[in-house]
Amino acid sequence: MKRKLAWFGLGFALAELFAAYMPPLVIVLAAALFALLLFLCWQKNTRFPLLGTVCGLAFFALYSAIVILPVRQYIGQTAACTAVVQPDRESSYQSGYFRGTLKIIECNGQQTNFLVECDAFPDARPGDVFTATFLLEELDEDAYKMSKLSEGVYLQAEYQEAFTISAHSNALPYVLYDLRKELASLLQQWMPTEEGALEAAMLLGDKSELTESLQGAFRASGVSHLLAVSGLHVALLCGIFSLGYRRKFWRPLIIFRAALVVFYMLLTGMSISVTRAGIVFLLALAGDFLLQPVDLLTSTGAAAVLIGLQNPYAPCDVGFQLSFCAVLGVQLAGAVSRTEETWLPDECSPGIYRFLSLLLDIIEPVQVAFFASLATLPVLVAQGLSVSGVSVLTNLLVVWMLQPALQLGIAVLLLAIVPFLTPLAHLASLLLSVWLYWMIQIVRWCSQLPMARIFLPTRYTLLVFAVLAVLAILFWRSRRLVLYLPVAAACTALALLLGNWALHDVVRIALVGASNNPCLVCTQNGNAVVLFRGGQSNVNAVETYLQENASPTVALCVDLRQEPSELDFPFSVTLRAEEMSAYSTRKILDDLTLDLYHEKSGNLAVVGTGSHHVAMMAGNIQLAAPVSVDVLCAAGALSDSVMANTIVCCTKEPTWLSKVETESVLYGAQEPVIVIRPERSIVIEEVKPLALQ
Repeated sequence: MKRKLAWFGLGFALAELFAAYMPPLVIVLAAALFALLLFLCWQKNTRFPLLGTVCGLAFFALYSAIVILPVRQYIGQTAACTAVVQPDRESSYQSGYFRGTLKIIECNGQQTNFLVECDAFPDARPGDVFTATFLLEELDEDAYKMSKLSEGVYLQAEYQEAFTISAHSNALPYVLYDLRKELASLLQQWMPTEEGALEAAMLLGDKSELTESLQGAFRASGVSHLLAVSGLHVALLCGIFSLGYRRKFWRPLIIFRAALVVFYMLLTGMSISVTRAGIVFLLALAGDFLLQPVDLLTSTGAAAVLIGLQNPYAPCDVGFQLSFCAVLGVQLAGAVSRTEETWLPDECSPGIYRFLSLLLDIIEPVQVAFFASLATLPVLVAQGLSVSGVSVLTNLLVVWMLQPALQLGIAVLLLAIVPFLTPLAHLASLLLSVWLYWMIQIVRWCSQLPMARIFLPTRYTLLVFAVLAVLAILFWRSRRLVLYLPVAAACTALALLLGNWALHDVVRIALVGASNNPCLVCTQNGNAVVLFRGGQSNVNAVETYLQENASPTVALCVDLRQEPSELDFPFSVTLRAEEMSAYSTRKILDDLTLDLYHEKSGNLAVVGTGSHHVAMMAGNIQLAAPVSVDVLCAAGALSDSVMANTIVCCTKEPTWLSKVETESVLYGAQEPVIVIRPERSIVIEEVKPLALQ
């Protein structure tokens, strides 16, 4: 088997990913099964991925027992801790408080070294060391749990009291964080606001000043990877100092480039994507130093093992998955290009040969963008992230602009440091600002194109990918890959037709926004209705949800608040329940009706289609006769005027839970969805039952 280390790394990473989602007993049984398969297949080519799988499962179990289990013993304790604020600190939902990761270096007088997530702690900047009392708890079962585990965060902490800052750490990560913020501030000082924030994100990995609209445009156009420092950034920056092997002092130059890579990894915060890229680049430099050939897939497998040894939850990180899948896509594009070169006719005129060669050169970047986007598509769908239908076009238009942007950014920083070179720094910043302005305009233009935002149902799309993968394996084993392309195209077309037919007239009702007071977003056949409650943060959350779900046309926004304040609504048609009569009804979507009940004590909205009804209330409405519904999307109170079979909430411990008698209560930490197929069924997704008190 070729590329043994690549296959080993693949098995190692997949085993850790599997173990992260499975109970301990399942991990033990799986390890025993794969160990048996390894013993039976030791003389076959499959032994390397099997060996990686067994090692991955064994290391996950060992790491959990030695590192994670002692940390979990603090669950449920209220402890006096000494903590260091980590660089990911940001403003909290509570005024004057911050949230982020804390490193606990002392707990109840004992020396410790573990990370916790805290949603609200008093004002302290990254690197500050403070003492306080925390309630240590298990991580919430929400959409962000695996992301936190991949960063080495195994507990969450709730601040109680006794906050006192004692010192500021001068450890290297915090010194480099301060340096990164100073360099980002310097860039933004010399450039317009939007362009400066974009350059700081692409060059330094500092996205704190990026506006949500700009990040949304990059996501919608499929080039959000430009905002995260990755292998592309590392290769472009370190490629500046590549002078070839024939020049004098080329080995010292390799050492210098390696040191530059390490410094850049540390400066940008050692995210998993940049760590993967840095390890691969360092292995390539080691090969150059020793005059040995380097294989990208083998280096990527080694990076997977090294990152997995640092934290077995690392493969759960979205950046890890996207980074490795993108590498596989680029490698597949290279293999296709090499195959196409063999198709060039040996006997033809020089003009025809040059024309065909030029055509292949033009097609090559298109193939790279296509296969990289295709390889990352399953990860995006599985993680519930937005999918762009124009990613190939946008990558072709703007990726080539990244290298000059990074080089000009470095020039601005270097020239700005030297006082007498200030005029040159002004000139470089002007050129960079113009360059980034046109990059932003191209990205925003692409984000407004049709099919820029595509909604793909997760389970159905993953099933289609699984079928296509099985077909690919079958055709590859039968050595008929040429026939796979038309078969895959036919299967994809059939899947699209079946998917459109299955989704036609389906109503999706999502709870979006603050967990204690979410809004409802109802979508059907490309149109949407928003039932609003909450504040400006809920407006922003609804906008983000709509963007990530193919941007349906908002036909109506109903404001259910009792004393509505002025908010920046982006919706063209907004109806206030407070201005309506005691009862009204209207048709809002193809198969959806809306009943509004208005009383001084509150407002009630009931969305119905056929025999299925979903209700949402603001306040605590009291009606003469109760209203019966299938589902009540509850917030801070329940009312005797609403009789529901099922109650859905986004808070784990609602204050009204003890008052529930016969209703089923379901909890969804992150945007639970009610799916209604008119006259057929109603299903609630992304929820779990809450135990009644």
